[in-house]
Amino acid sequence: MDDFDAIKARLDDYGVRMEIDAIATIESEMGQLRVSLNRGASRQSYAVLHGPDVRLNDVARSMERSVGPVMVWTPFVRPKTADGFRRANIQYIDNVGNAWLTFNDVLIDVRGRTPTNEARRPSHTSGNLFSAGRAQVVFALLAWPQLRRGTTRELAEAAGVSVGLAHGTLDLLRQTGYGDATAPHESRALLDHWAASFPTGLAPRLLLGSFRSDPERIDEVRKYRPDDEMFISGEAATDELRGTVRLILYVDELHPGLPIANRWRADGAHNVVVRRKFWQAPDGSDGPIAGVHLAPGPLVYADLMSSDDPRIRTVAQEWGRRLAGHA
Repeated sequence: MDDFDAIKARLDDYGVRMEIDAIATIESEMGQLRVSLNRGASRQSYAVLHGPDVRLNDVARSMERSVGPVMVWTPFVRPKTADGFRRANIQYIDNVGNAWLTFNDVLIDVRGRTPTNEARRPSHTSGNLFSAGRAQVVFALLAWPQLRRGTTRELAEAAGVSVGLAHGTLDLLRQTGYGDATAPHESRALLDHWAASFPTGLAPRLLLGSFRSDPERIDEVRKYRPDDEMFISGEAATDELRGTVRLILYVDELHPGLPIANRWRADGAHNVVVRRKFWQAPDGSDGPIAGVHLAPGPLVYADLMSSDDPRIRTVAQEWGRRLAGHA
């Protein structure tokens, strides 16, 4: 591997000794290793995926059946990619020293380093499975697994995308090893990787507005019009958590009267997030009702996992287990 010496040097900088246990090349630009890292009395074995530009969907495709923690080696991990790796519990180190490694009593967390040259490596021609449009298709398949047995047009309508994009996403799912994501272990892996990419991928594209609510009234959401569709997600959608800190809503459009009806303000620290509803439930279950809907399970899970609060992430893991069991 061309970048082996650089990775070894960065590990040496952090006082970590590496031993290579096994090598397995899996394609022309990607390879797998099994290595052991040692620092003091701490030791951990890793399954490593290395390549010129490793992304989250590469790990999903190549390392699904790996035993033990997974680590990525690549010349440069972009901040957005690093955030996705962390949320998916994938450890990494790059040639310039950005790293997130945690085992036993060792924690190495280095961010913000950039390459000395600005040359960019070639991007994958296969495409990013979790780009905004494709992420909507993956969401629809996770929320309504029966769509895999339906037509591509039905999938596209549920996801809010074109038929061509839905078809391309199905092809990419097969290329990345998710041809049968109805299997429990594949369903959970796809859910986890989709949720890890959501905060920096699809979520920003859906943002309609952020506001500040009185914490004592944050749970008392009022519609501006009775027939408006409104979906609650995140911690407010769970029975296990009390005392909502952040309210997440999905609506068809943000009417100017909605913040007024709820006495939300635009100044100060925001604790209300309003996003665009992009999906259409294939069973019609998201039609107008007197109250508010719960957002589909994968969205609730992703919004819970986006929190840094260990209490909320514990509840999220239970949601993940339930969702994977029902797929």
